[in-house]
Parts: sequence; C-alpha cells; structure tokens
Amino acid sequence: LFRSLKVPLPRLLASRFCSLMPAYKPGQGISGEALQRLRARKTAQDAVADIPAEDTSEQWDKLLGVAAKKKLRCGVCTKPLSEKDQLEKRIVCIACERGISAASFERSEALVAEEFQTSLMHYCLLRGTPVPAAVAPASTADGAEVSRGRAPDDGPVAVKSTGSSAPAPSAPAAAAAADNGLPALPRGTPIGDCRHLVPKSRTAVSVLSFNLLADCYVRVEGQPWNAFAHCSDDVLNWEARLPRIVEMLRLLAPDVICLQEVVMECHEEEWRLPSWMEKLEGYTAVAQGFKQKEWEKEAERNKRVCGAKAPTGVATLYSSARFKESGASKSGSGSGLTVFLQCLEPLPDAGNAFMEMAVGNVHLAGDPSKSDSHLKALNSLKKNLGKQDIRVICGDFNSECHADSDVGRWLADEGYSEAPTGTSWAEPGKCLRLDHIFHSRSLEAVAATVDLAPDEVEAGLPCSTCPSDHAPVAALFSAAVRGRCPW
Repeated sequence: LFRSLKVPLPRLLASRFCSLMPAYKPGQGISGEALQRLRARKTAQDAVADIPAEDTSEQWDKLLGVAAKKKLRCGVCTKPLSEKDQLEKRIVCIACERGISAASFERSEALVAEEFQTSLMHYCLLRGTPVPAAVAPASTADGAEVSRGRAPDDGPVAVKSTGSSAPAPSAPAAAAAADNGLPALPRGTPIGDCRHLVPKSRTAVSVLSFNLLADCYVRVEGQPWNAFAHCSDDVLNWEARLPRIVEMLRLLAPDVICLQEVVMECHEEEWRLPSWMEKLEGYTAVAQGFKQKEWEKEAERNKRVCGAKAPTGVATLYSSARFKESGASKSGSGSGLTVFLQCLEPLPDAGNAFMEMAVGNVHLAGDPSKSDSHLKALNSLKKNLGKQDIRVICGDFNSECHADSDVGRWLADEGYSEAPTGTSWAEPGKCLRLDHIFHSRSLEAVAATVDLAPDEVEAGLPCSTCPSDHAPVAALFSAAVRGRCPW
C-alpha cells in the first residue's frame, strides 16, 4: 500500500499526526502559542487560584446549567470574594481572616497533615493571622487594670480589678490562659455581655456550670464530709442562699446554664423542676429526662441516706431569645443530660446557616476511686451527643481531670479541649478545680473565669460571696457555621 502511494512512511505519519494536532511541530513539540491557548481555556479571564470560572462540558451543564460560572466564596462565611480578594488570590475574605487565630489554623493544619499526609489542603484550611503581641496594661480612672488580647479592632479587653476581691489566677490557670491568649474574666463579670469579644463573622455562645449544693446534702447526721464546720447557719440556710443564687445567675446572664444538685419539687404527684426557676426570666429550663419511677426511686434513696425525700438531678437552661431546641433532649446513665440547641441568629451574609450545638451536663460521683462509674457516665453521654460537630461537656466532675487520670485520658482521646477556668471549690486554706467546661475543637475559647479570691479560699465555701460550696465557672466561645464549598 505504501509503495503504491509512493509516500515515505515517516512523512505520512507526521502529516497525519499534524493534521490531528496542528499545534504540534515535528522536532519542536507543542508551540508556546498553543500552551497559552490551553491555559486560557483552563483559567478564564476572571479565574483565581487556578479555578476555572466556566466549564462547557456536558457533565457541567447537566449539574449546574448551561454556561454556568463558578463564583469564588470565602471559606468561612461563604460570602462572595471581592475583586481585591480575588486579585490577591485569597480563599478567605479579609474580615474573616482577621478573626481566625493562628492557633486554630496550626491545629487544623496538623490534623489534616496527620490524616492526609500533606501540610496544607488548599481549599479546606483557614489562613490564620499572627496573634498580636500583648501590650502593657493601662490603668483606668478607677484604678482598674486593663489588659488587651487578640482580636480584630484592638482585640478583646478584660478588666482586672487591682483589689483583693479579684485575685490573679493560680499558676496552672494563668499558664493555660497565657498559652491560649485568653482574657481572664473576674468573678461576677456578666459573661453574657461579652459577645463583643467574638468576631462578627462568627457566633458567640457563653456557657456556665454551677453546682448549687442541694439543701438535703447539708449537715446530714453521721456524714462529716458535709458538716461544713467552717460555715455559720445563716450562710448555709437555703432560704438565704436561694435569692443570692438567682441574683447571681441573672447578673452573669450566660446563654446556657448547666446546674447540678437541683432539688426537684413534687406537683400533683409528679416530680418537676423547682418553681424558683421561673424567676430566671428569658430562659427555658430542661430537666433530666427520668421517668417518674426513677425520680421516685431517687427520692427514696435520699430519704434513706439524707433524711429528706426529694430527688436531685441536673438541669440545663438556655436563653430563649438566642436559642431554640433543635431536637429532643437525652438523658444517659447516672446524672447526665444532653440538650441540642440551634442559634436563632444567622451569621452575616451566610444565608440560612445557623449554628447548632450539643451541650452535655454531668455530675460525676464524688468518690475519685469510682473511675469505672465516671467512664460509664461519659460513654453514655458520648452516645447521646451523637455526631454533632459543636459539642460542650461541662459540670461537676469531682476531680481536677488531670491528663494522666482516666477521665483526662478519655477526654483527650475524644478530642476535647478544656476552657481554662479557675478553681471552683474550697475549704479553709485549700482550693481545687472540680468544675470544668470541655469543648470540641470546632469551638474556640475566647474568655474564661478566674480563680477564687484569696478570702474565699481562706474562709472556705459557702461564704458571704458565694452561696454554694462550688463557685460557678463560665467560658465564652466562638463558633463558625459550617458553610458551603468555597466556590
């Protein structure tokens, strides 16, 4: 055949190949002009970060419509990127980038590197900005000391009183706060009014945990551990303590309140939440979901052990103005309650995206040797929390939850971090951190309460400044709504 055509085989193949790929030149490869045309097709005129702005393939048309164009959006708030952001090849808008801490970025980068064996997933990680160096404290007219931390627009500001009523945090608490760059909130600071510390591109949520000291557990005959020999009768009297508890919760005004040792009241032969909670206007209360038989069993147990037929449990309250329940609450083994909440305030420019979270409220057994009971309660709580991305576990753990303890290892294995709240329990001359707030990595702690005052430690709790043997601990968190694909 080739002989009949009288054309050499190499010349025939070359001419045939060139007719299929006219940009190809024998001995020279693909021309530079052809490469430019190829790039132009892959990255349209307004393309950024090598993302094609238009695709004419049949598959693309079926998915998004004919001649659909990709719109680059911020990887945090999903707001379309401005022309300036696109020219600078940003994947996070400037407003969100200012609110992202370097610590959270490094943590996310490390997790992705461990999972995918890569140092950076280009469109999945957030670009963090360096944390500004702390500035020297300034004094106000009333002698208070103002310390500035990190955040956009001059960062969060915490006011620390120079008097003895607001002491400096203990060494562990201060170290934890310094490592996280958190402002310390003096006792009595209305944490509900500190939402300005959270960037506008994220959702602020404040959580408080408080063991009320049930009246039926006070000075029980034959139980020296609750004799409270250091306290006078007027300090321990429930009628005197209750108004102070209500006033304290009103003043602190957190978004979520987790209470332990709540004494239930019997109404029409049913055990219900105490009526005094109605004084906390603006809150919706959720009780531990026991059946009446279980409450009755707990009441009989307290009558046998403490001499008072009244069951105790945990209760969670949330601000009705900011949250609603996104699902039915769940109760687990022992004293545990999980409430599922959805914030009513959408993020700016985030469409219909709302922050959802699960809050676990626990009261672990007071005997440190009962680690099996502690882990059973936590595993039950884990099951109830489900796969919710934003999670908080708080309450009275009756231990300091050191890293080498069973509870500490469980929390670390489950990926929880701890808000650096201060000491919360004291007897004369001794104080401990028995109450904790743990959170998933999808939350970022912004501020936390400090240690007990020296006079509170010296006198022991309860005292004139704290109506319970446990002081409330609180933390302010910053949460991001899971948005759409950045483009």
